[in-house]
Amino acid sequence: MFDWLRRRRTGPGLETPPDTDDSLPVMDGGPFFIRPMEAADAELLPRIFRAAIHGQGAAFYSPAQRKAWASAADDAAAFVAGLEQGVTIVADLDGRAGGFAQLHPENTLHMMYVAPGLAGYGVATLLCQYLEDEARILGQDVLHTHASLAAKRFFEQMGFKMEAEETVTRAGVTIPRFSMTKILRRT
Repeated sequence: MFDWLRRRRTGPGLETPPDTDDSLPVMDGGPFFIRPMEAADAELLPRIFRAAIHGQGAAFYSPAQRKAWASAADDAAAFVAGLEQGVTIVADLDGRAGGFAQLHPENTLHMMYVAPGLAGYGVATLLCQYLEDEARILGQDVLHTHASLAAKRFFEQMGFKMEAEETVTRAGVTIPRFSMTKILRRT
């Protein structure tokens, strides 16, 4: 039914199609809501992280870059411990995490990942808006993020401005990204 979408996401000339995890949630018309991260999410969040990188990132990053980036979740316990810092929220669909985002420190949208089957349904928008509001409540005037090539356009649509192109090295592999900011209050 969604073959056209798969073709659009994989595009011509890519070495491999995105990795898939058929056990992750997909949109079936049911509503989703935002809630705090819970201990029960520990098994699913690293899988969402990896699936989003290999799915949404396939058109922008090489297999080696995606593998290096996704390796941050190889130690699932350490990955989840990192998510326990700051404010981490989850998009819940039928009692299961379908995406997550983290504000850490209080002025940085540190992570935002959505299961590939939920991409394009407003999950990322709601996660971002929620954490923007949280940053405002915490007294922040500016929100920062480091956006992937895949997420740059989304963040621009959310009002973020690119500050600089940068690279980060993960597992010995260089990965390009963008430093972006959004003004939350006029001073």
